[in-house]
Amino acid sequence: MSQSHRMRKPTLSSERVPDEVVFDILTHLPVKSIIRFRCVSKSWNSTITTPIFMTTHLNHNRAKSSLPNNDYLLYTSRAMHPSTHQQLCVVVRNSDHTLTELSRCRSPFCGSNVIGFCNGIYCFFENNNYTISLWNPSIKKLKILTPVRIPRYDGMVTHGLVYNSLNNDFKILRIVFDGEVSGYKVPLPLEAGVYTWSTDSWRYIDIYMESLSGSGLNASIVDIQEKPFIFVNGALHSMIHTRGHNFILCFDVNDETFQAIMLPENYLDGLSPDFDQFEQLVVFKGSLALVAFGRDLYEEHDLCFIWVMMEYGVFDSWTKRTVAVDLVERFFGCTRRGELLIETLDTGLVSFDPDSLDQKNLEIQRSPIWLGYSTDFMESLVLLDGVNLSSESLVLLDGVNVSSDVSSEYED
Repeated sequence: MSQSHRMRKPTLSSERVPDEVVFDILTHLPVKSIIRFRCVSKSWNSTITTPIFMTTHLNHNRAKSSLPNNDYLLYTSRAMHPSTHQQLCVVVRNSDHTLTELSRCRSPFCGSNVIGFCNGIYCFFENNNYTISLWNPSIKKLKILTPVRIPRYDGMVTHGLVYNSLNNDFKILRIVFDGEVSGYKVPLPLEAGVYTWSTDSWRYIDIYMESLSGSGLNASIVDIQEKPFIFVNGALHSMIHTRGHNFILCFDVNDETFQAIMLPENYLDGLSPDFDQFEQLVVFKGSLALVAFGRDLYEEHDLCFIWVMMEYGVFDSWTKRTVAVDLVERFFGCTRRGELLIETLDTGLVSFDPDSLDQKNLEIQRSPIWLGYSTDFMESLVLLDGVNLSSESLVLLDGVNVSSDVSSEYED
């Protein structure tokens, strides 16, 4: 054998990694690494920007983030000046109840409300123009949704954000109620708008009381709770108030149907009507629940009622427990262990355990505008085809309409 033949190097093609192996490796990498690898070649950029790649990467991250004992608090800190942007902060709650900050970034808006957080995506609602926006802070991408019908000046609107794991799709539910209008002889319906991320489109539905299975109601709606929907048991839930009875409106995210879950009659009995009361739907230890705060009938103590539906959809399974908790000013929801996340006038932001009655300070110095709880905080590539925002462009969002068109980041 000749010397030249013995020194011959293998061709690159013989060492080429199969495409399916490259795909699998890339889908397990952090978001920042994947964004850099878009510039390796046209084929890599094309692969990374496909829906199947983004979905596979998201599912890998969901599996990693679903480990037990994860506790994350997400909140928007108050800006020092109304014209400055808020900070979106994420902290992990350690076993000793201390907090470790994981990330902090500027919100893309100055005054928008956070509807929710799901699989790396924040959803914002702008009160002034009723627009809805999706924001991925990991890749600094924004999507402003096509405007939908605006309610009357005295109308009400509420939203819910959810990820449907059966078909790997995000959905946003928007409920609009125009209030009672004089001269109408029939009850006005609720209008529902359902946005689907995969099709980038809205579907509209009018909801009449008599059409809701399980309601048994024909009364006029007088109010809807404008807090974001909560997600439990495959459905989004929100409070609806009628002249006769309050109930929970449920939206099944799989078949996109609505039904009603009735609340116990006189569920606020025991609270003084002469003092402020506030109530909110929550997920309490995995079950649908209603938490209400108020003053007792003798006006001596502040009470918290926790109504839990022990068997989903079964009216007779509603159970009530009462705990004393004083000077509650705001309620943000529950942890997976059933701790109440509350802000009190004397101790600030705390977690309160209704079983042991223990109270732990959350060490968030300034009262947050919004606070959410999650067990699966993660990064994702969702909105990779959205508008790319630099820190300089953030200041434009409050007054300028951002186009949905964006040029590719890949260059030959």
